[in-house]
Amino acid sequence: MAPYRYSVENIDHCSTCNTKTVIMCCDKCGDAVCGKLKCCTMYPQYKKDDIVLCRYCIDKIELKLKLCESEPVKQTTVSSSH
Repeated sequence: MAPYRYSVENIDHCSTCNTKTVIMCCDKCGDAVCGKLKCCTMYPQYKKDDIVLCRYCIDKIELKLKLCESEPVKQTTVSSSH
């Protein structure tokens, strides 16, 4: 099997906005993304590299989330006697 060859132009493009500045890769799918908020979200880690997720992976994760509704909390009143 022959190795894949990539052109420099494809490596330097953001997969979301198609700008020619690539800073990092998505930690889930490996797509190249720039640091713009519309292209990716970065989650800082203490003493580790930041976690980077591209917009496509974030959208897929959000589809899997379900709204959790809690039961209403009863309001109690405190009466003071004089």
